[in-house]
Amino acid sequence: MAKPTTRETLQDYCLRALGHPVIEINIDEDQMSDRIDEAIQYYQEYHGDAIVRNLLKHKVTNSSLVVNSTGNTAIAVGETIEDATTGAKAVVKTISGDVATRAITYDNVTTPGLKFTAGNNITINSETHPIVGTPIQGNIELGYIDSMPLNFLSINNVFNINTATNAGMFSIDYQLHLNDIYDLNGPHGGLVNYEMTKQYMSLIDRNINGNFEMIEWSRHKNRVNFHSTTLSDVGVDNYVVFDGYTTIDPDSFSDVYNDMFLKKYTTALFKRQWGNNLIKFEGMQLPGGVTINGEQILSAANEEIRELEEQMQLKHEMPPLDFIG
Repeated sequence: MAKPTTRETLQDYCLRALGHPVIEINIDEDQMSDRIDEAIQYYQEYHGDAIVRNLLKHKVTNSSLVVNSTGNTAIAVGETIEDATTGAKAVVKTISGDVATRAITYDNVTTPGLKFTAGNNITINSETHPIVGTPIQGNIELGYIDSMPLNFLSINNVFNINTATNAGMFSIDYQLHLNDIYDLNGPHGGLVNYEMTKQYMSLIDRNINGNFEMIEWSRHKNRVNFHSTTLSDVGVDNYVVFDGYTTIDPDSFSDVYNDMFLKKYTTALFKRQWGNNLIKFEGMQLPGGVTINGEQILSAANEEIRELEEQMQLKHEMPPLDFIG
C-alpha cells in the first residue's frame, strides 16, 4: 500500500477505503477537496502531533514616505514635516535617496489620530513637497505587529531582544552570578534558592517594567497589540521574539498525510458527503433491482465521525491548561 504524501494521494487512499474502483463513489472533486481541507483543519486544531512550540522573531520598523524634493529647502534630520491636508506631523529620523526624490523615515506622528496620505503635500520650512506613492506605516506608528504567520496558534510569551543596551558588570544578573553562582552546592540554599531568587527577580521586573506580559492576540485578527509597553521603547531595528505554538504544514512535512487519524477522519468525511449526495435519491430503484439507500451510508458515517472525534478528545488532544490564581 502506497503511503499518502500529498492531497491527491490522500484523496485516492480514502476513495479506495470506500470501495473505489469496485464501486462508484458519487462525490465531486471540489467536494473531496473541501472535505480534505476540513479534515486538516480539525486535525491541526486538536491533534497533539499537529502543533509544535516555536520561536518567531520580528524586527520593529518605523514609518516611511517618499517625497519629491525639488524645492530650494533641503530636508534635514530632526526637522518636522507636516501633511498640508490632514495636518499630520512627524520628526524626520533618516533621509536617503537623490536630490530629486527623498525617502524619509519617522518613528511616529506627533499628532495622534492623523496620518500622512498618498497624493498630499508635506510642508517643511514653508515649502511644500508632494508625496510620491503610498506612505508606509511602521510598527511604532501602528502600535502593533501584524503579518503574523497564519499557522501561529497561540503566544505564550514575548521577549525584547535588544543587544544595543547592556549594563555589563553593573547589571543585577551579573552581580547575582558573581556573588552567588559559586555557592550553588553550598549550605545557603543551593540551586533551589537560586531558582527562587531568579523567579522573584522576574516577578519584580514584570510588575514594574511590564516585560511585555500584557498583550492582545487573536490569530483571526493576525495582529499583536501591546498594552504594558510601546514599541518605541523597543526601538527601531530591534527584535521582538514571540514564544508560541504553530501548526505543522503538511505540504512541507508530507508525513502528516499518512497520519492514521487523519486518514480515518478524511475517509469518514468522504463517506458522509457521499451519503448526503445519495439521500436526495433515497428509494430510487436502479436497473437490476438495486435500491439507493443514502440514509444508511449517512448514518454510518455520522457514527464513525462521532467516534473519531471522541477518540481525539480522549487520546490525541492536548489537555487544556488550568488558570491558577
